Amino acid sequence: MQGEDRAAGGGGPDDHWAGSAPQRADYGATQRWPRTPPHGGSPAPGRPNVVIEGRYELLEPIGSGGMGEVWKAHDRRLRRFVAVKGLLDRKAMTAGTQAAAIQRARREAEAIAKIEHPNVVTVHDQVETDNQVWIVMKLLDAGSLADLLRRQKVLAVPRAADIGHQILQGLRAVHAASVVHRDVKPGNVLVRDDGLVILVDFGIATFEGATPVTRSGGVIGTPPYLAPELFAPGSRGPTPASDLWALGITLYEMVEGRLPFGGSEVWEVQENILQSPNPVPQYAGPLAPVIQGLLRTKPDERLDAATADAMLREVLGDPPNAASAKAATHPPAPVPGPDPAPRGPGPVASSQASPDPAPPAGKRLRPGLRKRPKVVAAALCVALLTTAGWLVANGSGSGKKDKDSNTTGSDCRGGGAGTQTWKKTHPKLRIGVKDDQPGLSERVKGGKDKYVGYDIDMAYKVAACMGYTKDDVELVPVTTENRSSYLERKTVDLVIASYSIRIDSEVDFAGPYYMAGRGFLVREKSSKYTINDPSDLKELGVEVCTARDSTYMKVLPGLGFTMMKSPPATYQRCLDQLLNEKTDVYAVASDDVILAGYAKKNPGKVRRLDNIKGTEKYGVAMLPGQPDLKNEVCSAVKKILADKKGWELMYKKNLAELIGIKDPPGTPDPTECKGH
Repeated sequence: MQGEDRAAGGGGPDDHWAGSAPQRADYGATQRWPRTPPHGGSPAPGRPNVVIEGRYELLEPIGSGGMGEVWKAHDRRLRRFVAVKGLLDRKAMTAGTQAAAIQRARREAEAIAKIEHPNVVTVHDQVETDNQVWIVMKLLDAGSLADLLRRQKVLAVPRAADIGHQILQGLRAVHAASVVHRDVKPGNVLVRDDGLVILVDFGIATFEGATPVTRSGGVIGTPPYLAPELFAPGSRGPTPASDLWALGITLYEMVEGRLPFGGSEVWEVQENILQSPNPVPQYAGPLAPVIQGLLRTKPDERLDAATADAMLREVLGDPPNAASAKAATHPPAPVPGPDPAPRGPGPVASSQASPDPAPPAGKRLRPGLRKRPKVVAAALCVALLTTAGWLVANGSGSGKKDKDSNTTGSDCRGGGAGTQTWKKTHPKLRIGVKDDQPGLSERVKGGKDKYVGYDIDMAYKVAACMGYTKDDVELVPVTTENRSSYLERKTVDLVIASYSIRIDSEVDFAGPYYMAGRGFLVREKSSKYTINDPSDLKELGVEVCTARDSTYMKVLPGLGFTMMKSPPATYQRCLDQLLNEKTDVYAVASDDVILAGYAKKNPGKVRRLDNIKGTEKYGVAMLPGQPDLKNEVCSAVKKILADKKGWELMYKKNLAELIGIKDPPGTPDPTECKGH
């Protein structure tokens, strides 16, 4: 079976996992499914082959790995070739565990055999011998998605969306049967010539929560596709949500041509997830919200299957209320479209699209596709432009709402229109924000990604002053560690994320727009230390956790505090360790407004200490050497702060109750912001 030899990294393009570390026996090279033998073929001559139950003659191995073996076999009764797979890893079993393993494999085989869906490999039969449980499946005439990516490197957005949608349909059928696949990746997805996508390789599938995620110290599954919660202490094991994470990785790989989280070891992949948990696709276009929603590190915040299905249908142009069962009646074919153009500098492709190719005889296009030529053409244009890396500027605003009809409140009426030069070449304004800071900027549930907080309101107000509507603004999650690199790589235009203004040759600032105090968060109850005041932290020599590259890493040692030797990338990670009583983290340093949000969300577990000397001036960050942009942002900040009533309302809405101070502690001086 395709992928049975579990190539680490799935064999996708630019796969930095494969071959970069010593491989286990079950991490061999990905194999293709063999082509179906011609009608009338017969088993290879030679010595007698093993025959299971007097019916299935094992001819040759297709693949083998840590979870069993797969054979090409001949069904003597129906005179057809099939794939026969053994579910037991006999090398890993002892006499004491064999009975339990057989019982588990029997249950899994029965569950998989009940799945009848065009996007899931067909199971014909289940056979049990003395020391093995076998499932008999259809021998497929198809190549893998991994092979397709090796040839084409990347896929156009419509085709990637169609393949991802079919994978999702298969997963929904699998999960409905109380089975978790556990190894979703390009190597385990087959793509037929007619566009039908089939999910295969249930060698490590299990019932939800039935078995642990590791065996004999090794990770079960392919590391770059494993969800982060599988490695958390006390993990309940694989769930449907972990399969959806793997789908998100696969979608990202299809449109970006690489894996979102690199590393040559299992721990490196997981550490990269912790350090930069929100990869931003560059070429995904309308698929980006789906990918980012599936790659939420917390499973309860991750897109569920129904929501992901609706979003993928929207990308494909299907009616949002289309019945999922439609796929079972008419297996979907990919939206026809040209292969993506090479990425990089070059002439912009002509907007004159060639006609869609006619479907082959006997093949069926996605239902309703013929009725939506304009939708399909628009999707293809988006795919071509996105995949090629081109941004098309459109400053005319034709067809859009009035610029003040969908803003959070302009605060810029009566001036500034003549200085709105950035929008002329940047029709979308991308703003980096944090997603884990209650009161300031926090991602909340509700349809597509939704953010709330003081920083979020400020982001939209600045955008409004620059001539953007809310629909023109894209919020991109960033961390303390990666926000400057997001600016440098031009992933975002601005960053509004509790960014303290400082002298920095790599980042320029407009502001300040808020003044925060410096404080500490400690455990409410500690069996080891009694901490009532910041001075206790100094005297006890308690290690203080703060975000890597934050102001506190530089300031606190000079004030006599002991800092954590290997700080994490985010304050949230510090909080997670503080809440874990098994760690040696007893204090977190950050801005008082950030700590107040954490304290509110964890009542009775943590408490704030009195602030220490000093303030943090939050500014809007951007790349240096952009005088027009800085002038516009400075002008926006000044106008927003000059409207004292509006600024106070924004403070009271988001921060007053949180901090416990009714009136703003101090309005920043709007004259500090200087353009060029």
